[in-house]
Amino acid sequence: MWSLNRVIPALRSWWCLPGQAPVSSTGELPPDQVVVFVHGMGKALKGGTLQEWAQPLAQSFRDYALDDVGCLTCAPLIITDASAVIDTPSIRARVLRRHNPGPGAEHHPEYATILITEASWGADFVPATATDTYSWAWTMMPKVYGRSMELLWWNLYAGRPSRSNPFWLLKRIKQVILSASTAVLGFVVLIPGLALLGVVIFLANVPGLGRFVGAFVSLFAEFLGDPQVWLRRPLQAAAMRQRIIRTLSPWNALGIPITLVAHSQGAAVSAQVLFQKGLSGCSAQVTNFVTVGSGVGLLGYAKWGGNGTDPVADWMHNTRFRWINMWGKFDFVPAGPISTDHNGTRPVFENLFDRNNPKNPAPGPGPEEHAIYNRAALIYDHIVYSRNRVEVIDPLARLILPPVLGGGAPAPAPVGIPIGDPTDRRLRPHRVMVKSLAATRALAFIAGVGLAPPLMSWLSTLKPLQAALQCSPADGAEVQWWLAWFCSYGGFSWQAPGTWPSNAVAAALIAAFYIAVLNGPLWNWLHGLVERRRKRTLSQLRPNRKPGDLPRRGPLTDAGNPWPWVWLYAAGVWTATLLPLYFVAGPTMAAVGVGTALVLVYESNRGTGVEPLASRPPRQP
Repeated sequence: MWSLNRVIPALRSWWCLPGQAPVSSTGELPPDQVVVFVHGMGKALKGGTLQEWAQPLAQSFRDYALDDVGCLTCAPLIITDASAVIDTPSIRARVLRRHNPGPGAEHHPEYATILITEASWGADFVPATATDTYSWAWTMMPKVYGRSMELLWWNLYAGRPSRSNPFWLLKRIKQVILSASTAVLGFVVLIPGLALLGVVIFLANVPGLGRFVGAFVSLFAEFLGDPQVWLRRPLQAAAMRQRIIRTLSPWNALGIPITLVAHSQGAAVSAQVLFQKGLSGCSAQVTNFVTVGSGVGLLGYAKWGGNGTDPVADWMHNTRFRWINMWGKFDFVPAGPISTDHNGTRPVFENLFDRNNPKNPAPGPGPEEHAIYNRAALIYDHIVYSRNRVEVIDPLARLILPPVLGGGAPAPAPVGIPIGDPTDRRLRPHRVMVKSLAATRALAFIAGVGLAPPLMSWLSTLKPLQAALQCSPADGAEVQWWLAWFCSYGGFSWQAPGTWPSNAVAAALIAAFYIAVLNGPLWNWLHGLVERRRKRTLSQLRPNRKPGDLPRRGPLTDAGNPWPWVWLYAAGVWTATLLPLYFVAGPTMAAVGVGTALVLVYESNRGTGVEPLASRPPRQP
């Protein structure tokens, strides 16, 4: 006779598993590995997160298959199924894992099946209103502002003052000046910006005017409304968590290894599901939990989700899976590493950036920490993790891929050892190119300041523009006051205060043009050449079979030396900015630009050696 001790767990298992494990349309067996992606705040299209991450991840799978298994006649990657319109979109990929060139059955290649899917919670709750989101923004502003300033402080100069470093005082002065100026600028912009936003939200409710500002207000609510719903609406927060639970439950029942990759707010939602027991009556389990741009430290847990307030403590006490935390060095959402509430992030910052100093305190418990070079931009760093092939996608692919059957190829890094390949020849060139983005912005600003007055002076002499703006009225009247900024026959210069507004606008436009071109198409093209692992596809390898083209073990064996592309980018930036300064603005401004360029080259090549920090278990008493 069955006892309640057996019936209740069976019913609970049946409740957590609403159906059989998903199978592909081709009838394949359950996969060997499952990868689940969870999106962050903002409007998320069904299947959008999957496609954003799956494409670069599949490229890394293919390259690693060529590295690990030397078989020119085998397809390294086969996509067997891709379903984007079902409730849980998914992609199945078969990755080459072994090939024995012997006779018989051993000659056939063997593949590992990896299923990639998403847990999209964006449509599972009632969205927030603009008024609620606005009130939440005021309450969160001090916290975000303070965390961002701390992040900027550590990234500008992470080391401590040392007399052995002759430049330590200059670095400290630079750190203080830049941090203080950014803090003041952020405060001056943020407060009036929020006040203006409040006026716009009010006008959106006025009949007639709402038609013009309603779209902007709706965009604001869609982008920032999700976090305040997570913190203030417990029932809707439960709906977010339930989506993740339902996505994980079928694979939990089969015991298949799962890697959950969560971005931004999705990391906070996933962390509460994974770290706190008892949610919805069943425990979701994963093998690897990877947070990118994590919102765990900023948002934390939602109400009514479970006991406890410290995610790190819950991770240590309630789970046994691996937690890997990746954060952009200028990403204001995670604002750096994660530690327990008691220890804070300062000791972790010091161990990440200043390991040579023996006085560093031991950091408190926490996950593996990976400081990522994304785009060296305070906001843009948060949204480009899926485009970071060198420091995010490739290490993630190596973590997911099972070892080559029969041995002989690198296995995923064991627990306690950070993922990623520190010997990867692409790593430092990638980081230098990312830091060069900030250098380009500085040179673009200098070019704008130097080129604006000559450009405006030249434009003011063009007869068609003078006629169009009526700089010489036919009746002999004076030029209208709102056209005086352009109709200045005395010329434009920074020595004439009356032309400052027009010069400033022109300088901003010139700098924006430089940044759009140099940090856009030019950087994307050359950085793409730096981050690729191989020069040729498999179909191009087969005809010639040159020894230099064959897949070989080791990092970057087939893509050549990446440094020429780095210096080509620098040369393109210098040519585009410094030559016009010399021929248009004169030798003085050109000398300022050259001096700035030399300083920026030095800054772009230093401080790129930050290494991951392994997970930190509880301290022994």
